[in-house]
Amino acid sequence: MSDEQKGANPKAYGHDYDQNSNLDILAQELERKLSDTIYQRGNIDVRMVEDLRNYHGQYDQVTLEAMNKNETAKVFIKLTRAKTNAGEAQLVDLLFPNDDKNWGIKPTPVPELVEMLEDKETPFELNGEQYQDEQGNVISNADVAARKQEKINAACDKMEKLISDQLVETKYNAKCREVIHDACTVGTGIIKGPVVLGKTDRAYTKDESGNFVVTINQKFQPGCEVVRPWDFYPDMSASTIEEAEFVFERRFMSKKQIRGLVNRKGFPKEQVAKVLQMRSMQTQHRSTYMDDVRILAGLSDSLNDTRYETWEYHGPVSRQVLEELKILEPIDPENEIDAQDEYDAVVFYCGGIVLGAKLALMDYSQDMPYRVYNWELDDSSVFGYGIPRMVRDEQAIINTTWRMILDNGAITSGPQIGVNKKLVKPQDGVWNLKPRKFWNIEGAAQDIKQAFTTFEFDSHIDELSQIYQTARILFDEVSGVPMLQQGEQGQSTQTLGGMSMLMNAANTVRRNQVKQWDDFITAPLISDFYHFNMMHSEDNDVKGDYQIDARGTSALLIKEQVGQALTNFINIAGNSPIFAPVLQLKSVQILKQWAKTQSLPDEIIPTDEELAQYQKQMEEQQAQGQQDPAMQLEQMRLQQVQIKADMDMQLAQFNAQQRMQEKQAELQMKQQQIAADMQRQESQERIELMKLAQNDKLNTEKLMVELQKVKSRSALEWDKFIAESNMKLNQGLTANYGLE
Repeated sequence: MSDEQKGANPKAYGHDYDQNSNLDILAQELERKLSDTIYQRGNIDVRMVEDLRNYHGQYDQVTLEAMNKNETAKVFIKLTRAKTNAGEAQLVDLLFPNDDKNWGIKPTPVPELVEMLEDKETPFELNGEQYQDEQGNVISNADVAARKQEKINAACDKMEKLISDQLVETKYNAKCREVIHDACTVGTGIIKGPVVLGKTDRAYTKDESGNFVVTINQKFQPGCEVVRPWDFYPDMSASTIEEAEFVFERRFMSKKQIRGLVNRKGFPKEQVAKVLQMRSMQTQHRSTYMDDVRILAGLSDSLNDTRYETWEYHGPVSRQVLEELKILEPIDPENEIDAQDEYDAVVFYCGGIVLGAKLALMDYSQDMPYRVYNWELDDSSVFGYGIPRMVRDEQAIINTTWRMILDNGAITSGPQIGVNKKLVKPQDGVWNLKPRKFWNIEGAAQDIKQAFTTFEFDSHIDELSQIYQTARILFDEVSGVPMLQQGEQGQSTQTLGGMSMLMNAANTVRRNQVKQWDDFITAPLISDFYHFNMMHSEDNDVKGDYQIDARGTSALLIKEQVGQALTNFINIAGNSPIFAPVLQLKSVQILKQWAKTQSLPDEIIPTDEELAQYQKQMEEQQAQGQQDPAMQLEQMRLQQVQIKADMDMQLAQFNAQQRMQEKQAELQMKQQQIAADMQRQESQERIELMKLAQNDKLNTEKLMVELQKVKSRSALEWDKFIAESNMKLNQGLTANYGLE
């Protein structure tokens, strides 16, 4: 008997069962079901381990030993991980945007209200009496129906907000991302809900003495949990979770957590004590699959796990067991005919011992509290296929081809060497090649070349590279996640319209997966939250007859198309003299929808209160601004005259500035010309003085004096000119500064 099948034997856990005890009988039945389910799920376990290895880029032990034995390359090209992450990211981006949720609630249509809403002529009568409003108008059937519809819509909005708050508290989006990750990696993601979660809040208040006192409030509310695929054991004879008669969920609990179960209703102390007398290893169903999963996660195998392996069973339980656990009251003999033989219940089971039980939270429904999502559906099983399974063969081809390329490149990177050991011997006694190595020639060899010979192997890297490129193309096609969705354009067109068409075609498969998410996760899970609140909520204002609107495709996938259509509508209707006045009536609603499609924040849209206040201000301004038409025409004429005068003044100022700029440019040119003339004159005087000095008409001292005079005179003339120019620039062109 294998380790997975222990428990079919009543003494497998080291204790005897009492055949007269309903709890022991249930324990044996659960162990039998669990052992059969673990055995039947063996192939699924092997498949998921292989997919996890491909995702993490690791070979199995048999393949590694073969590569080590043959001394070949051991690289693993991690394309599966990149492709899986890309598919996961695309689906998450479509399903969980930052500005909207992928579900909604709307009231169920009431035929009577629909007919009454259209009846605006018939007065509403109650007990033969008609009613009037405050203004004395007769209340019609349409008025009453509109009021009823308004109350229904208000209650529906409250229910939607309540469920939204509950999902935020339980971190619904984050948990759904984990479910999608499991579905992409191993093919199956599971979310469980609604489940009752306890939340402890601490409030700090001051007592009469002024000291802070801690008040602990325990609050229970519905939430959801992620169930990992390797802890999920449904009825393997079912093809969908709705068909499953029972489900086992594995939970690992510490000894402290087991001990704390006695404080919960439905957990007898004697049953908990039996489990605590066992060692944790006695409660575990060991399997190589769990060891492989732990090793892939970087942990040791389950031999070192000190936690107790407990199981949560969801399925039918006999009434006798529930009565023994004091979950149900004993049957009244008078109502024995109406009593059920079995009830949907939750049983907590550990080490062959029933710890406790409780009735199913949603006793109205025949469905399990588990919702299963598959990346690729398997019509014959609850478990589906992930991206690593779809590209498993292509990944193997890529790995094999790349190892062959490396091995062939290593062999052909240098010559092969043949050695005649009778003719040569290394001085260090080692036959490995290295630079500047000494060899001793022995025997009758006259030349060391007689002892060595070299030869080459053919390179096949080009042929292998073609196989590798073909495998990459197949990998891209088989995965269902094209390179275009990963940001690589490839050979696609560069135009905006062409890219939009290509992206639309690439998202076709993803649309189908979003619809599956709506059908298998969103609609049933939100519906269960709705029914939970209808049954257990203390706020009666939220209750009503509603229906779930799973809008993953309608509200998210076509957001870009809706945005483009709204933009075109605004441009066309806004420029039309016929539609522009009509467009103003719905301008705020159109603006809100357009801002939502552009992922703009809600803060930029005015609220209803702000719109009402703005409308009131506009009406007051219009009331104050009512004037005689002739006066209005005169004001318009005066405004036009003032506008023309302002334009003439601005034109005159512009012309004056232009003339000033021209004069300044002319003055600057004149300055440059005078400076050049003065420099030329100074140079000419220097030359004349030098000539006189050469003719001995002037001695050196006189020459220096004359040169200084020339320099001083030039500087004085230049300073005088600059001062005059600055005066003209600052005070106008008519200013004069000592002109002669």
